[in-house]
Amino acid sequence: MSMRRLMAAVAAGAFLSIGGAQASALAGGAFDPRDYHQEVAGERTEVLVLATPHLSMTPAEFDPAALEGLLQRLQSFHPDVIAIENLSGESLSALSAYQAVYPGVAKGFGSSALTLAAAARAHTDLDLPAAEAEARAALSALGAEPTAARRRRMAMLFLASGDPNSALVQWWRLSPSERVADDFPQTIGAQLEAFAARKNESALIGARLAARLGLERLHPMDDQSGLDLIFPIAEVLGAAIGADPGIAEGLARPDFARLAQSGDRLRDAAEALDTYLEINAPGAGLVDARAQWLIMIDRAYPQDAGRVRMGEWEARNLRMAANIREAAATAPGGRVLVIVGASHKPWLDAYLDMMTDIRIVDARQVLRQGRAELPGAAAARKD
Repeated sequence: MSMRRLMAAVAAGAFLSIGGAQASALAGGAFDPRDYHQEVAGERTEVLVLATPHLSMTPAEFDPAALEGLLQRLQSFHPDVIAIENLSGESLSALSAYQAVYPGVAKGFGSSALTLAAAARAHTDLDLPAAEAEARAALSALGAEPTAARRRRMAMLFLASGDPNSALVQWWRLSPSERVADDFPQTIGAQLEAFAARKNESALIGARLAARLGLERLHPMDDQSGLDLIFPIAEVLGAAIGADPGIAEGLARPDFARLAQSGDRLRDAAEALDTYLEINAPGAGLVDARAQWLIMIDRAYPQDAGRVRMGEWEARNLRMAANIREAAATAPGGRVLVIVGASHKPWLDAYLDMMTDIRIVDARQVLRQGRAELPGAAAARKD
């Protein structure tokens, strides 16, 4: 059966299966996916959206060991899927192919991934799309107890496909002695180690946690395909924001300034966990949304630049939500952890909560477990 006929049959079956409550709903009010939360067969998929500071912006003295308490709490959630704020190899390939439309975007948001992919391509002779196809096939055939050679091959394919964080998961599931072999050039191994040493939440939280939990990969879910909206109005928008005292006042508010400086408060395990509790509160998301984004929609800027900027931001978050939803579909009834810059959390919580199959988990409920056992907890601030 052709794909077109298959999809037509599926659509026809869905139409014919409508009955009972669904038929009544069609005759009544407007459709709302949330009305069907209780009609899912089995448990809904639980999604925890973790707001995080971008660790690249932390002070020079930041020690990743301060994240240990956070990692323990997230490990207790035991996600089946971990999604990270990175562009997929597919996105990087598309942005590169449309370089004339998105000048510098692929390199700007995926420089490390593309550099590692180029090194892996020299070893595998696979470009991004071919490596992605082979990585999917190899992942399906990996088995429960793969050999070290198969893990090294899996890591190489992830690198070649533009997904270095998933390569790290495979790398860290190998013992140090298993990482040295003729089938994995030392030069590429050194590049991967250098990538792992960066201050970045996708590696220091996502890949670390995935390796501990025995997961095989991460799911990049970021999107930058709306930036073509911004290029024509970037100069006007920058000038308008710079001349707007209301923007400056909002960004200077103590509650927003504290959120913006959250990366400075990760000095030990107890303080780091308190900081993550603070920035994952619903009120924190609203403070951020009002200070940075919602303020854009009531300004009469030239070329409607504020509203265009808001449109790009919402489109990006919608596409991120779609990518997360797709990843969640690989584990129906399971648990999904999303690791994302704090500004995105309120939008993703709102959008994902509308999905028929998803239940949003309060991150603070997970992060509060066992806090008293952490070093320095007695002296930590109360949230």
